[in-house]
Amino acid sequence: MQLNSIPLPSALPDRDYIIDHIDDSRIRPDNFKGYGIFPGSRIKLLFNSPSRNPSAYEIMGAVIALRREDSMNIYVFPAAADH
Repeated sequence: MQLNSIPLPSALPDRDYIIDHIDDSRIRPDNFKGYGIFPGSRIKLLFNSPSRNPSAYEIMGAVIALRREDSMNIYVFPAAADH
């Protein structure tokens, strides 16, 4: 677990992040694996809806929408600039 990991909704748009961990006390991480959401995956916030719920993310070349209550349980850290 990275010390500088943040909840996914705190990510800045158009920057790459790596998924650090998923808080499994509130959701089942297996529910996200089919979407490519698991530790080590790259994810990027594309844009927020006007209410910031849901938000659009790019992961593994696909665009998906995640509800804020789900994305609050996904923790990420900034990807290295050279990747």
